[in-house]
Amino acid sequence: MKRLVLIVVILFLMSLTGCGTLTKTVYVKQTIPPLPTPPDYYSVEWSGDYCLDEQNAKNLLKNKALIDDYVQQLITIIEGLR
Repeated sequence: MKRLVLIVVILFLMSLTGCGTLTKTVYVKQTIPPLPTPPDYYSVEWSGDYCLDEQNAKNLLKNKALIDDYVQQLITIIEGLR
């Protein structure tokens, strides 16, 4: 009788721990899409004490817009990987 109780307890514990079951691990490699090419920036020339003329100021603003667009493309790629 004690032997039967011991066997039942062992079988019960084996079922709780998953002992005796086979598992298969499958690794999935996520493909990363190609990164966008960095933009070609406009030339900005500073003239002493961080002063800009009108054209260089416009080029600086254009570069800021290019950087913002490039960063947004990278964020879109990262969010697509989640």
